[in-house]
Amino acid sequence: IVLLGRTGTGRSSSGNTILGRSAFWVDTSPCSVTAQCKRQTGTVNERSISVIDTPGFFHTGLPPQEVMAEVGRCVVLSSPGPHAFVVTLRPGRFTPEERDGLEWIKATFGPGATRFVVVLFTWGDQLQGKRIKDFLEESQELLEFVSSCHGGYHVFDNSEQKKAEDREEQGPELERRRRREEEQRKREEEEARKRAERLFWCELLTALGKGAAEGAGIMEKDKGKGKAVKKVKVVEKAAALAATPLSITSAAKAVGGAVREGGKVLYKHRKTFLH
Repeated sequence: IVLLGRTGTGRSSSGNTILGRSAFWVDTSPCSVTAQCKRQTGTVNERSISVIDTPGFFHTGLPPQEVMAEVGRCVVLSSPGPHAFVVTLRPGRFTPEERDGLEWIKATFGPGATRFVVVLFTWGDQLQGKRIKDFLEESQELLEFVSSCHGGYHVFDNSEQKKAEDREEQGPELERRRRREEEQRKREEEEARKRAERLFWCELLTALGKGAAEGAGIMEKDKGKGKAVKKVKVVEKAAALAATPLSITSAAKAVGGAVREGGKVLYKHRKTFLH
């Protein structure tokens, strides 16, 4: 789980709430506290998880380029890759910096990364009893931002009296989200495998037929001149071959041509079978 967000939105506190312990340093300060990506692990509902805290967007003590480079290092820490991006927002005005954070995720990890983005509203006590759904509807821009994050949204109150309660609530939610992502990934892999197989068989059958026709002398080999063989010529050769007994030599040439062209297709798609 990679924590992202503007300085002061409670990323580190949220990481502590998720892990159920003081894993990340938290301080009440007008300056940014987290300057480097930090990784901590823990167990939630008998499942081992890793939480990565990152410097806040528009860090008060680092140049923007250095902040983005450091945030990008979360990929190394989360090897083989992040399962979820948690973008922390504080109830209040939705800023351009927070909107740009989602654009950075898409630019760095691809447009498909939005499927794994969860919006986490921290300082939930500031909602003062207002439903989060009602709060979202007050800002069209914020509502569009949350809607584009397919992982949905959640609310945390990181105060001491609420931490244990929130941790109990978010554990099953994270597990359900992880299962949905895993099922989606398996469906995509299965669809990709089927597409690769269909392409392979289509190319293989075409290559076998082409190779056999070339070997039997029905079709001329492509000399790289880009000239198509006339259909009339092919039909005439096929008719002549059909009128004469198939010799062992002709059969061997046809099989040899089919094997040659089929071998090219097999080599081209070798990764499909090795995978």
